[in-house]
Amino acid sequence: METVFEYTLKTPVSVGERTVTELKFHRPKVRDFLRTDGHTIDTVGADQALCSALSGEPEIIIQEIDVDDWAVIRNELSRIWYQFFGVKPKKKADKASDPNSEAEAGKTAKKDS
Repeated sequence: METVFEYTLKTPVSVGERTVTELKFHRPKVRDFLRTDGHTIDTVGADQALCSALSGEPEIIIQEIDVDDWAVIRNELSRIWYQFFGVKPKKKADKASDPNSEAEAGKTAKKDS
């Protein structure tokens, strides 16, 4: 399979007798996204499942990735999500600018009076 992203771990992952120092991600297929079923797209669980699917590494290896490495990997996964769905994963909105927040609802009620 075509490798589209390679990442050398700053902190290698060891599980049992196996040590992983690099992850190679293949070009995504629909089957890779099927592994994320049951997860919301903006969760670590969905990214863990997708990372496992794209790299071919078991989720137990992915779970042991250091947070500094995970930040870089998760950023790349965000791009993959965007390409597949055509939307970026949702970010938690600032309550002051969220039209569904109580603060905004109160402002709207005052304007209507």
